[in-house]
Amino acid sequence: MAQYTLYPSNCDYVNVAKALILKFPFLRDVEGNGYHTWHMSLKRKFKSERAPLVSDEEVKRFKERFGHGVKRHKPAETTCQRIDSPSVQQPDVVGEDSISVDAHVKILQEQYQRTQPDNAVVNERMTRTFHWRRREITHGMMTAQAIEKYPFLRTATGLCQEVGRIHKVTDLNLRFRENFSEMVPSLLKLLRGKSTIEKAYADSRGEALVEDTIGMDFKAALILLPTVFKEKLENYISLGKEEPATPYPIVQLLDSCDWKKVFCERRNAAVVKMEGLEICRTVSVEDAILAAFCAYFTFNLAYPPHIRNTLTFIQRHVLKVSEAGDKPLPTALTRIINLLA
Repeated sequence: MAQYTLYPSNCDYVNVAKALILKFPFLRDVEGNGYHTWHMSLKRKFKSERAPLVSDEEVKRFKERFGHGVKRHKPAETTCQRIDSPSVQQPDVVGEDSISVDAHVKILQEQYQRTQPDNAVVNERMTRTFHWRRREITHGMMTAQAIEKYPFLRTATGLCQEVGRIHKVTDLNLRFRENFSEMVPSLLKLLRGKSTIEKAYADSRGEALVEDTIGMDFKAALILLPTVFKEKLENYISLGKEEPATPYPIVQLLDSCDWKKVFCERRNAAVVKMEGLEICRTVSVEDAILAAFCAYFTFNLAYPPHIRNTLTFIQRHVLKVSEAGDKPLPTALTRIINLLA
């Protein structure tokens, strides 16, 4: 391509990328149209090859003139960004009105106060109020109001079931565990030597009983998942009781002060927090991380940039759920999926 022009059009990039995967089918992307990562790689290659014809000092002056390199301090976020317009229009509520919904809500709140709620009753009432609840949340009901009115949204099981209703998945937890288990060996290979937490896992695994290693591997791959995408772990999971730096859903491991202990123990007391609220508590890291993910759909939250690739990977590649209007997978994500294939 460079023999003809250093400024190819988008059509030129696409034609060359298509020709490449036609000639060498094993180079085809696992996800998407098959050539997206090659398309992006070609564009970056040509961009780096087009050296500017002016001196570095002149480039620097132009950048300073237009504000490049000036750090702008943003105020700390205290609330999560909501999705303004739901990508899927919520259906009309049929057979329910405010009076009947209030009656269902009263029963749900009574069940929540019980030591052992009747799961059949809870599931029925949550299903009957589902469309009404989705309309309330997508029209601006705040998180504190939602979990007060529908208290089973304060449980890991309730959050998973709610996302199951949204995406018509019967057992979201089972799908998550089965699909992610298949990826664990490949993910651990990518993570080897990438962080001090991975070293703590390796040390713990070396001291563990054989029967504990499968669960330990699953936990390690899930905890370290943001590291694969070069995203900050502290925006996803943290140790101790200190208030999180992000308002978005995050897992806190309350009773652990070091990662080696987290990997050694089969049960870990965990809490999912969001906007300064405690959403739910669990006794396993795995359930807490899935609950934190489910909170995004349940409360109509947009993925924050600092953890977007990790969340998109869980949604699109692990759980295999998508919505109308979803954008193509980012190049960084597609490359990781190719490596895991």
